[in-house]
Amino acid sequence: MTYSDNHELSEQERAALAALPRELAPSDLLEERVVRALKNEGHFGAASPAQRSWRSAAMKIAAAIALFAGGVATGHYAMSQQPAASAAVRQASLEKPAPTVNGGAQSVKNNETVVAEREMWL
Repeated sequence: MTYSDNHELSEQERAALAALPRELAPSDLLEERVVRALKNEGHFGAASPAQRSWRSAAMKIAAAIALFAGGVATGHYAMSQQPAASAAVRQASLEKPAPTVNGGAQSVKNNETVVAEREMWL
């Protein structure tokens, strides 16, 4: 049944049309069927607190590993892109005087260890 503009509605017809309900509430049976179907598909199943904490910890660990690996990869990439500059930085760090203890009274005797440690971090 469609509405056509071929004729005008009377005041009574307009009032009756305005009084019609615009929506219907679903029946209780329909609501129960929908809820049951959603439960069967697993949409209402909540994870236990133990599962949530385990998942949360696993996600945090995975994010930390990914962040660390990304930093290492970025460092290696940056070092490989500028070999001359990185060699200059490495040479400058090796030319720095060895750290001293007690205000310079006693110097580090094993410079080889210091050099190896500096190179490890470059």
